[in-house]
Amino acid sequence: MSDSLGEYFQRAREAKGLTLEEAASKTRILPHYLKAVEDNNYARLPDEVFAKGFVRSYARTLGLDEVTVIKKFDESGGQFYAKRAERESLKLKLQEEERRRKVNRNIVTGVVGVALVILLVLVGQEREGPDPLPGLESAVREPLQPTIAVPSRSAPGPSPPGEPAETAGARAPAAPAATARSTPPPPFSAPTEVERNFSGALPLEGVVPDPPKLALDVEALERCWVLVRADQAPVQDVMLNPGERVRWKAQERFVLTIGNAGGVRVYFNGKLQGSYGASGKVVKDLVFTR
Repeated sequence: MSDSLGEYFQRAREAKGLTLEEAASKTRILPHYLKAVEDNNYARLPDEVFAKGFVRSYARTLGLDEVTVIKKFDESGGQFYAKRAERESLKLKLQEEERRRKVNRNIVTGVVGVALVILLVLVGQEREGPDPLPGLESAVREPLQPTIAVPSRSAPGPSPPGEPAETAGARAPAAPAATARSTPPPPFSAPTEVERNFSGALPLEGVVPDPPKLALDVEALERCWVLVRADQAPVQDVMLNPGERVRWKAQERFVLTIGNAGGVRVYFNGKLQGSYGASGKVVKDLVFTR
């Protein structure tokens, strides 16, 4: 069988005068799956076990030798399904690593939280401890009250000219002893105009703005899949068709895995990167940083 598996099926179907819809009706397989078989497009077929069942049923309907067809299927589709299994294994591994990192972050957060609680308790106990200098705090906190000397009432002063002494003494009623101390000083006045103008809204010097974000673009020349991890975000698994282009943004770095190194163009911050290998080659853990 010199033709590819898809060409072999197509020639046999056309020789019997069947359309894809008629063949699908006979095999009870959806037409787009039969089309994928004839195009050798294994990416559009389900898992290997189901795809092999489609091929076997299609060969039986067209009167082809099933053993020969399955052998050809293993030769052409085996490599694709092996890579698909490798991708699935890599994806599960990355998901497991992400789960472990998340658990570690939760443990570290818990330990830091407990340490902060203990520190706050110790600081509170120190503040509630005994005063090293008894009486000093009260002496400092008590405001000094200015006193005003009050003349003695036992000996009234001299009377104004022409006024009897008794009248002069009656004009100055005796003040109670409690007036010996003046009233407390008035509260502090409002800030002056200079103080009000001196606000905290002055421009801060030396403040560095956030750095610009990093950008990673992947453009598909052939059908391929990529795994991208931006900073600490979860890993993203994307399947690209020819002509499609996807962009990711990050603050610090990207980690990129390419399933078909020769089938993509990679741009970092708008700059085209070099080739990472031939078509079909898997390249893991490419790191892009600032």
